Amino acid sequence: MLALLITALLALDAPVTHVTVFTDQARVVRTAQVNLSGTQEIELPALRDTVDLASIRVEASGAEVRKVDIEPIQPAALRSDEAKAVLAEIDQLETERSKLTSEQAAWETQRGVLQRLAPSVPTDDPLKPKPRLNASGWSAAAQFASDQLGKAQRRLRELSVELRKLDERTAVLHQKAQALGNPQTTAGWKVTALVAGNGPATVTLTYLTREARWTPQWDLQLQPETNVVTLSLAAIVSQQTGEDWPSAALSLSTSIPRAAVPLPKLTTWKIGSTDRFIPTPTPVIERVAPPPKVIRPPSLGPTEAEVLRARLVGPSAAGPKDGTVTYRKKQVIDFSDDSVEGELTKPDGEYALNRGQREETRRPEPPKAPPVEAPAEPQPVVEGLPGDTITLRSLASSTSTTVPSGPPPRPTAEYSLAPPRAWREPWYGLDTPIDSAGGADLVFASLQKETVNSAKGARRVALWSQKWPVSVERKLFPALSSDAYLVAELKNPSSQVLPGGLAQLSVGADPAGTARLKLVSPGEAFTLPLGIDRAVKAVRNVAVVQATQGLVSKDELGTYSVSIEIANPYRTPIALRVFDQWPLTKDKNLEIKLLDSKPGAIQDVPNGGLEWRLTLAAGQKQIITFSYSVKRPLGWQLQQSEVSR
Repeated sequence: MLALLITALLALDAPVTHVTVFTDQARVVRTAQVNLSGTQEIELPALRDTVDLASIRVEASGAEVRKVDIEPIQPAALRSDEAKAVLAEIDQLETERSKLTSEQAAWETQRGVLQRLAPSVPTDDPLKPKPRLNASGWSAAAQFASDQLGKAQRRLRELSVELRKLDERTAVLHQKAQALGNPQTTAGWKVTALVAGNGPATVTLTYLTREARWTPQWDLQLQPETNVVTLSLAAIVSQQTGEDWPSAALSLSTSIPRAAVPLPKLTTWKIGSTDRFIPTPTPVIERVAPPPKVIRPPSLGPTEAEVLRARLVGPSAAGPKDGTVTYRKKQVIDFSDDSVEGELTKPDGEYALNRGQREETRRPEPPKAPPVEAPAEPQPVVEGLPGDTITLRSLASSTSTTVPSGPPPRPTAEYSLAPPRAWREPWYGLDTPIDSAGGADLVFASLQKETVNSAKGARRVALWSQKWPVSVERKLFPALSSDAYLVAELKNPSSQVLPGGLAQLSVGADPAGTARLKLVSPGEAFTLPLGIDRAVKAVRNVAVVQATQGLVSKDELGTYSVSIEIANPYRTPIALRVFDQWPLTKDKNLEIKLLDSKPGAIQDVPNGGLEWRLTLAAGQKQIITFSYSVKRPLGWQLQQSEVSR
């Protein structure tokens, strides 16, 4: 952290001007204005270790970039001598503070006693009259008590000032201890560019960094008086890159930067060969045993630097207590010593060291000797034509093989834009920009410059907003729910591809729930959910009439009459679409018929669906009825099952 700070002070001022946030990373652009006179070496701001080294680019407008050097910046080492001095001074101040606190308590006790002093009449013998008080010594006693009380008050004020100064000095030492302990030790990169030019020039530094993300979010608001829907697209942006983005122009992208695309490659296709086979000698491959592994000696517990760092970054910088040692996150502790037994008590916090208990520790095994390979047998010289079968004889056995056609294969180097074979395309999961965009590369720019700080939570960034007049309908499914669902079916009138995502719905100023939108292309028809209209309800009733038919083979006939009642409470007409259904069967012993429907319904015969499209006037009430019959053999039990369409 100290090395990065020093480098930042010496570097050129290049603030963040533009950031493109992807699903799990961001492309940051820093811009600096320079005035050149010939060839000049400029140092750009230091970059964190979260930056992708291969993505660093330096460009100049009005000048020429001739060379770019990138050097690693290592974390600052622990200054042990200075750390010991700071800890010793903190301990000394704690001792002095303890003494002052004890003296302050004693003076406060004395002040309390002096404040309670008052003359009183002795009551030793209740049979004797009360003695007359002599006030001659009262003034001297009062003066003595006043002097002592003033002395106590004066000393308490002095102690309060000394304690305040002591606390201020201790706070400064604690900050110094935190800086020395360096709890945010991090490495980085120093970028230096050699730029040639005369006059003013603009230098840009571009790089990719990890730990940045965004999620699309929609806001849909319906104004029921005018039937206008306001669609607003925003992005929830958060980042933990280690650097802040103050007043930067943001772009939110659904693409994957630098995705590897392998080029197709045609292999050699040979049908036959007429070349004569020529035996080719091959060199002897000598196998050299690998060097033995380095055996690490057993550790003797935490080092002095680790203990000092643990004390420096502790909450009170007073060292470990109760047999515990505090370590930073990702600190590696080796408990291989026989006299130390280690147990993890917190995931990223404290490790308890229980000394005095000896346990058997597995010692590292000595390195194994490399296997001795048997000497290779001499290979006979082979002659023949391609495709001939010959016999190879040796002292042990003889085998038959077929001479391969053509010359022996030779190792070739392959060059491709494809990633290594072990690389697998990452899966980003659901509810991410890549998933909501359906594979399309979309970019949305922020409406204004935004500030997104590192590790300071998420920020909502406005991206896009439009108002569309819509024809609102209310869809009702009385068999499933009495609620009316507000929807608007329309075609995307904008030229912008709308990504999917979670949408917050509201009707007027009242929230109406949430919905999930799908990707919509320009001109594509889609249904816009607008929530629930709680003022419109559907009341559904079913009446059943059972009867018996037939003389010899009797059947049971059930008639089901369904009525749906809907009222319009508004002062304006409303459009409704009511959906219901009647049962279907594949059993030949059952006969189901739709008898009637008032008003006439639109039938979906293969699925048994019924749909009514109505327009209710202001204050009008509508009753929808339909009936169907189910004929089955007498005594048959019916069962119901649902099949998804």
